[in-house]
Amino acid sequence: MMRIISIALTLAVGLGACAGTSLERRTAHTSAHFEAIRGDHTLTRSFLQEMPKGADLHTHLSGAVYAEAYIRWAADPDLQLCFDPGARSIVKCAPHVPPMTKPDCISATQVRMSDAAESDACIAAITDNLSMRNFQPNSLSGQRSGHDQFFSTFARFGAISGERKAESLAWLARNAALQNIVYVEPMMTLGWVNPASLGVTQKLSGGSDDELAAFEKALLDHGFGKLVNQGAKVLNDAMAGARAQMGCGTAEPESGCSVTIRQLGQSIRTQPPENTFAQVMLHYMIADRETLSVGVNFVAPEDYHIALRDYSLHMKIFGYFKRKYEKVGLSLHAGELWLGVTELKDMTFHIREAVEIAGVDRIGHGVDIAFEKDSGALIERMAEDGIAVEINLSSNEQILGVKGKDHPFPTYLKAGVPVMLSTDDEGVERIDLTSQYQLAAERYGLGYEELKTLSRQSLEKSFLAGTSLWHDFRSLLPVKDCGNGFESSSCQAFVSQSDKARAQVVLEERFERFEAKR
Repeated sequence: MMRIISIALTLAVGLGACAGTSLERRTAHTSAHFEAIRGDHTLTRSFLQEMPKGADLHTHLSGAVYAEAYIRWAADPDLQLCFDPGARSIVKCAPHVPPMTKPDCISATQVRMSDAAESDACIAAITDNLSMRNFQPNSLSGQRSGHDQFFSTFARFGAISGERKAESLAWLARNAALQNIVYVEPMMTLGWVNPASLGVTQKLSGGSDDELAAFEKALLDHGFGKLVNQGAKVLNDAMAGARAQMGCGTAEPESGCSVTIRQLGQSIRTQPPENTFAQVMLHYMIADRETLSVGVNFVAPEDYHIALRDYSLHMKIFGYFKRKYEKVGLSLHAGELWLGVTELKDMTFHIREAVEIAGVDRIGHGVDIAFEKDSGALIERMAEDGIAVEINLSSNEQILGVKGKDHPFPTYLKAGVPVMLSTDDEGVERIDLTSQYQLAAERYGLGYEELKTLSRQSLEKSFLAGTSLWHDFRSLLPVKDCGNGFESSSCQAFVSQSDKARAQVVLEERFERFEAKR
């Protein structure tokens, strides 16, 4: 595996020659220690859980939370929520659902969540239905594939997840802190827009800039601004609520307060194109004005018929807004397809159009790159332009059955495409970010230095505001203000003006402490 950054450069940056020599030895020792334990799954897990990890850049908030948390929250009697075994979902209770001393979450019509949460058997059954835990294809129960089970879970916990954004963000921060993660960029939907309800009835067709501009103006002329205000309030209330729950700013803050969180506006690709345009517009406008929102993304199954039919139009919509809001980060799910999931023709252009038409900064998944027309040239362009790929190893295995040598992860690495490891939906998948680092080490032979590079690269390619700490990331040369060390007054002044640089300094300090212990 190609090593992108040398040990000396990795450790001597901005620390002075003597300190650099000492830290160089520490990294060499840490790398040797990792090689000595890499055959032991338990010791490797312990090492990687403690290892500093820059960011998780591809995580859906609702899918990140483990089912057990949803069960606890849904057990609040005031919510009147039930588990419906037939629908395999948490739902609003029907009238007069009786209490049960011995809840039956297999054959009963409905079970109050306040009762279900007290039953180990119910907790197990609900967890299996709200996640990929214990999943086995079974056509008789509608569990035809990992793909279908995965995407169906979101509706099953929707009755509680949508009402618990603050709790979900706090859960995410606490879980990240347990793994020494500096930054998380969760995707959240901040509103749903039906243009017809605003009085905008025109339809989209070709997606020319003139057509899209006219549609945008019509929305603004019909009160769209109030929806932006509402969405911004949802975001700010959720973030403030999460910090309050963790005691951030108090004398005894929880460890989750150390995790920086910024939101990506999550729009849905399976709606009518007019609704999709409006939702993309909503999230762009929020990200343009709210510091807690740093970018936009596009979600839902890429192989569903509307997503396939309107794909090129969607890329034109994103390209239109990307040119209008250049500072808003753009990451798109593209290439989350594989043989057997859809027709070959659908896999020959999705990543390319995300790059060439939408002007994407990062690609989510990018699994089907081998099926793209002239894929070699496309990979070269992504490497040259620094277009990053968010790698979701467990997700791709569970949904698409793609793993090991079939996965393009090593191809991207070898070509110099910036990559970072991410979770996608750790609650649904029953994983965490540490497990993705372990898969990278065990399946693809990555050593400590490569994993460290991926950790740093995740912050470098994050959408955190401000200038990077690194003038040249590949050689790890810091900006001029930090050339004499991170503790210098010039560097501290620089870092105070950049959220990204601040997070990067935190990561470097954590690496120094981590390596000093080995």
